[in-house]
Amino acid sequence: MAAWVFRFLVQRPKFCFGLTLGAHFVLLLVTGSLYLSGYDILPADFTQVPLNLEHDVTKLRADAWKFARQDSRVNINPTSVGTQSERTIQYDVLELMYDAVKGNTFTKRNLELIQEAEMEIFNNSIYQQRLCQMLENGLCKPPLSIIRFFDGSYRSIHTDLFDPDFENISRILSLANSINVTRAILDFHLDKHAVVYPNENMLVQSRYTRSLFYIGYPLKGFHNTEDRVDKQWDQAQLYSKGAFAEHLDVKFRQGIGEMKFYYYLRALFFNAISQQVIYDLLLAGASFTFIFLFMLFQTQSIWITGWAVFSILTCFFGANIIYRVILDCRYIGIFHVLSVFIILGIGADDVFVFIDTWKASESKTFRDLASRISFVYRRAASAMFTTSFTTIVAFVTSVFSPLLGVSTFGIFSALLVFVNFCSVVIFFPTVIITYEFYWKNYRWHCFGDLKAWQAVKSRREDVVQGEVSGQEQREDKFVEPSKLVSNFLGNRFFKNFIAHEKIRWIILGVFLVFLCVSIGFATQLTPDEEPVDVWGPGTNWYIIKRLRRSAFRPSQEDHVVEVHIIWGLKNQDRSSCHFTDFKCKGNTVFDPSFDLNPSECQVALLEFCKEIKNLPENKIQNLRIRRNAITGEPEIQCFIDRLNDYLQDEANKPKYSNTTEFAIPSRESDVRQLMARNPDLFNVTLVGEMYDRYFEVVLGYWLTNANQTVTSSDFKTFGGLLGGAKDPTDSSSIPNYQGGQYGNRLLFASVAVNTTMVLSKTGQTEGLKVYDHWEGFVREKLKTMPTSCNNAFQATPNGHNAWHWLKVKKVLASTAVRGILLGLGLAISLLVVMTSNWLVGLLCGAIIACITVGVVGVIPLAGWKLGVLESLNLTLVVGLAVDYVVHLADGYVRSQKPTRREKVRDTLDHVGISVLSGASTSLGASVFMVAAKILFFFQFGIFMFCTIGLSIIYALILFTTVLGIFGPEGNTGSLEPFYNWCRRKTGHPVLEETPCEDISDAEYQFPPLGPCKTATPL
Repeated sequence: MAAWVFRFLVQRPKFCFGLTLGAHFVLLLVTGSLYLSGYDILPADFTQVPLNLEHDVTKLRADAWKFARQDSRVNINPTSVGTQSERTIQYDVLELMYDAVKGNTFTKRNLELIQEAEMEIFNNSIYQQRLCQMLENGLCKPPLSIIRFFDGSYRSIHTDLFDPDFENISRILSLANSINVTRAILDFHLDKHAVVYPNENMLVQSRYTRSLFYIGYPLKGFHNTEDRVDKQWDQAQLYSKGAFAEHLDVKFRQGIGEMKFYYYLRALFFNAISQQVIYDLLLAGASFTFIFLFMLFQTQSIWITGWAVFSILTCFFGANIIYRVILDCRYIGIFHVLSVFIILGIGADDVFVFIDTWKASESKTFRDLASRISFVYRRAASAMFTTSFTTIVAFVTSVFSPLLGVSTFGIFSALLVFVNFCSVVIFFPTVIITYEFYWKNYRWHCFGDLKAWQAVKSRREDVVQGEVSGQEQREDKFVEPSKLVSNFLGNRFFKNFIAHEKIRWIILGVFLVFLCVSIGFATQLTPDEEPVDVWGPGTNWYIIKRLRRSAFRPSQEDHVVEVHIIWGLKNQDRSSCHFTDFKCKGNTVFDPSFDLNPSECQVALLEFCKEIKNLPENKIQNLRIRRNAITGEPEIQCFIDRLNDYLQDEANKPKYSNTTEFAIPSRESDVRQLMARNPDLFNVTLVGEMYDRYFEVVLGYWLTNANQTVTSSDFKTFGGLLGGAKDPTDSSSIPNYQGGQYGNRLLFASVAVNTTMVLSKTGQTEGLKVYDHWEGFVREKLKTMPTSCNNAFQATPNGHNAWHWLKVKKVLASTAVRGILLGLGLAISLLVVMTSNWLVGLLCGAIIACITVGVVGVIPLAGWKLGVLESLNLTLVVGLAVDYVVHLADGYVRSQKPTRREKVRDTLDHVGISVLSGASTSLGASVFMVAAKILFFFQFGIFMFCTIGLSIIYALILFTTVLGIFGPEGNTGSLEPFYNWCRRKTGHPVLEETPCEDISDAEYQFPPLGPCKTATPL
């Protein structure tokens, strides 16, 4: 930086401080103004983690199905067909679990407590009036509970299933287990180790049992399940919170009798996350407090500490303005919160580098204060640039991840580091200079020394003119707290460890063993086959997730993966979606070739369904198709199969002739006869030669049972699998099943198949193998179908989109490996260039690689696997590990000492305290995260602590030892000769560095202040 800048800084310290401080306040004002103006400056969403492969076929297929009904062209669907009665459709369930720990839930006392607890929940006024699924009689549907076997609910199946006082528990449950229908229900309530004996005199035992309370849609004020979906979901969340949140949380903490109690409802789950993220964010406040106190202890100055912490805090606003306004990124989520803790450590580290460089400069002689600040600035800014730039590059490697949550986190973290670097190199020098002039003699720990203030004016004039003695500078209290550590590192630590003839080789041996152990653990790392954990151990959500996955028997109520074979749609078009808008639904693309009116297509589809039902057992196992627990038939929802049965029954009605036959395929003559015999629905005289949509006629007739109801069993089962468009020539406002000149058109249709797969229990390898089986099966069958129905695809659009999630987990593992390799490669390249010594750069790279291996080894050591958060953390290891090694390497290269031992000692003496202080703040910031309940934060705290801990140990002990033994001396490994050769070849003069203290150029000097100058110019 030009010398005049430092002269101006020394001559106008208040002006420079006010100017740079004002820039920070501008960031706050801009953020506040944008927020008040309605601009979405902080697009936070803590309820979801967008780990989507937005352009993967499994995502696009599922989106095509999920959002097809919301397309304006689909105007024959449940929304337009009619109004569904309030809360008559099951939408969600509240799941309750009881744990008798070492006992049996099926005791009289426990069943009485369960009955009492469930009656209390069932009679909740909000649940009764706003949420419960309604029966045809207008009453709430009773919960699916073990109590139903005793209160007479199943007496229609067997009259003996009644024992309201729980006097014959074993007899009732043994009886239920002996009947096919009730056995399928009973399995839902039994844990996987439960024993039900045929002999009613033997005790039935089950540690766990569970119940379901039904949530009904559409809610009051909505026409049907498809009406204003997002608003209806928000309303359901609000009602669920009011009805259950506090009540169920109390029962979780207190238990029910001697039983432990757990619960799950999707609306409560997301509500709890939103609240807990705010609470866990308060831990950042604790980290700020720790860093403030630690920095205050180090600097002994409230002035320096306060403005340093303020600059770190304002980095968030600066980074967010660039992130949101300039880069137009529209997502901030849970991962972004983690960057709070990262920048606390990195920001404090940069501050310590500047402060410690300033302290170290007191041992040197300078002509004036401008020369001193110039020297300090060049040294500190160079070191901070090297570490900041390599950290930024490490974060930027995450940008290439196809997962939005990971890539945007990388962008935001890189911006934080960049803005923090700019703040330190621009703002912090003014803080140091104003401290020197106005605050150096102020005693922060008492009320201040009034006599010291009397000396401020004259002392400033002396400092500016370079008249303060070196002895006075060295006696300043500002440097005392760190001298003890610096002396220890440069003397006792160096002599007794790093330079000791025997100890240093022992150090190498110990780290070699540690590295081998780390490699051993790292090789045991395996992919995490389970869904993402959001909550940490000890919470209701963490426990119930594991109980749902592994505590109970398979049952008909399990949330299994449902495979849809879909016709009429193509992959969703996301070309109009913003690159960070994970909520964007894209545009539906219909397949214009899809048409089920040709008879051969109807027959092909019907045969397809029949073939699935009659697949050989090995195919059933490969495709994981579930059989019904009662009938033993494969569970498939095939609309055309059911339509065929309905038409055959319809032909037997008295209004048709005895020779009438309705079936699939639906022939034109048969459909015309059906239309003629139902004149209240159809006007055959309007059906002309251009009319060709006869299949849609019988489809609509069957689905609504001759237009009598939209709540029939068939409509509920198959209505959601079909969608169509009105005949454009039909001018009526309400759709009818005749249409106009051409007839209505079926736009898309699906056949749904239940599998035995439960996503939470399905491993990545196994699941992707089943996916491949389904892909191959559907592709093979489509080859034999006619052209108007051979463009189908299979997908899992419900729930978590199983196929897509399995692919995401596969990508996460590769992302972690790629992030580490890319980060290491770029870091080594940058370090070689920035240290101007290829030997030091390679040694740095080797140490960073060792740190990375150590962190990878921590994952299996802690009992974790390579999951979402672990993969994310591994992409950041290089960025966090590089700081301390680079500081020491920079100090070693810059040292003017002749031998490697003296260089190492000089480095430890001047840089060691900065490295140790930075590590202390990062470790302190990460410790508070261990108290978080959100597992993202907890695990990240562990990762950060381990990464920083290993980094400081490797850097301060192993790296200095290696430099002391193998470090380059003189020009060995230096790139300066190569740079000079390049300059000479290109005709540029060779530049040689001159120490700042040796510069005699008049530009570094300025005229002394005259009598007319004030001591505190603005």
